[in-house]
Amino acid sequence: MRELPKISICVPTYNEEKNIRTCLNAIFSQNYPVEMLQVLVVDNRSEDRTIEIAREFEVELLYNDIEKHGETSKLIGFQNSTGELFIYLDADIEIVGNHWLRNLVEPFFEISDLAGSFGRFIPKPSDTAIGRFLRYHPLELDPVFQYFCTGIEQTVVKKSEGYTLCEFCYPKIPPIGICLYRVEYLKKVLENARRFMDIDVPCLLSEAGHTKFAYIEKSGFYHINVKSLGDLLGRRWRNLTKIYLPNEETRKYQYFDLSSFQSILKIGAWVVYANLLIPEFLRGLYKWARFKDSACLYQPIISASLTDLICFGFVTNKFLRFLKK
Repeated sequence: MRELPKISICVPTYNEEKNIRTCLNAIFSQNYPVEMLQVLVVDNRSEDRTIEIAREFEVELLYNDIEKHGETSKLIGFQNSTGELFIYLDADIEIVGNHWLRNLVEPFFEISDLAGSFGRFIPKPSDTAIGRFLRYHPLELDPVFQYFCTGIEQTVVKKSEGYTLCEFCYPKIPPIGICLYRVEYLKKVLENARRFMDIDVPCLLSEAGHTKFAYIEKSGFYHINVKSLGDLLGRRWRNLTKIYLPNEETRKYQYFDLSSFQSILKIGAWVVYANLLIPEFLRGLYKWARFKDSACLYQPIISASLTDLICFGFVTNKFLRFLKK
């Protein structure tokens, strides 16, 4: 019988009393030896009962006193990890099924130079319509990012029993956040990092020659973070203005390429397409028929509103930068 590798799981938290018990319950319900799990809760000095609840479980409690930033907490977790494999899970993530970790680990036995393995988002039946809509996509991508980002299917090398082998060749890499990584490789690319910028990590690994990743479609997880259209727009605005644009020049993963005329034409074509509404309404009808869920009819509303929001964010950011010169 093969010896299972030790896994370090980092859960960054800040005022997560509503979610942390569900998250940790799912982790400790795994069909995986508890002695081979290191669960690190890295807290940003929560002001609610997050820590009290976390202490009910066999976790290592650390504090992030550097800055209130989840990516900094993830890096602290990684720096204190002792496992052969490492993964982070947001506190509002609930992994589904008790073989979730074993499914992610399996490809590492077969592929000696595998960099990481990842599962997919799935809609929770009790979630709101907006939440379900997003999670019909395996990477939780809204229609705008589906158009601009590399899809998993574009990286497939071969399909095996239980997983799909992908090759990530920078910059053609899907925006993978939650992934089980080989620590040996992570240490090389994060040696001088200030933060664990989730979707940048596969890019860094790819550039370092670690291009093999396994997609395990049956390893699904719920994400309870978006409950309304206003919530979605607010989160996208904060991510755009507080995280992406301020670090645009240093980020490895680029959602939008403004360096070529062809790329600008592609952006312009999407802006026109999304605001026509009718094509996206038809796509919504198709998805409704496919998934049997009326939440899919949000397609045209989400496409147009997010497109216009992102355009406004980019334009105002560039204008403000110009004024500061």
